[in-house]
Amino acid sequence: MISRSYIEKNLRQLDRLYNSAGTQKEKLYYSKLAMLELCGWIEESMDDIVEKCAHRVLKKSSNKTYVAKNIIRPTYGFEYEKHFRKMLMSVIGLKLIEKLENKVDAVKHTIFTAELNNLKAARNKEAHTHLKGVTRTVDAPSVTITRFHSVYEGLKDIENTLKRLKH
Repeated sequence: MISRSYIEKNLRQLDRLYNSAGTQKEKLYYSKLAMLELCGWIEESMDDIVEKCAHRVLKKSSNKTYVAKNIIRPTYGFEYEKHFRKMLMSVIGLKLIEKLENKVDAVKHTIFTAELNNLKAARNKEAHTHLKGVTRTVDAPSVTITRFHSVYEGLKDIENTLKRLKH
């Protein structure tokens, strides 16, 4: 998984900027940027987990290249079912996905997928609008930091469980 220190540092900086912002519009900019930063980190982390898993379980370099070019590269998004699970399933198969999902911490997994759904809805709203006024609300960077911790815990649990699975 991509290092957590970089994203955490970025989110904390955006939170400081948000708290010292002079206008509501500036606060919206920092809030929107914090959410987009987190979503980008999630996508990169998911890609990294899938790529490392492929390198662990696949022997042929042509299959590893196939995963990179045909499974990871064309996948844009961070929904659990539609993106992450689908990529993992392409690498380890449905049987091991079932095994993985039975072994991960159920509470962490539920919170993880719920946060992904919340972020997806918020990101889609923000990605398809611009700041026209200041009456809109976007979660403050502090809320995004809290979401980051839940998502990180879920990704880390999946990554660790994947490493322990018998392939």
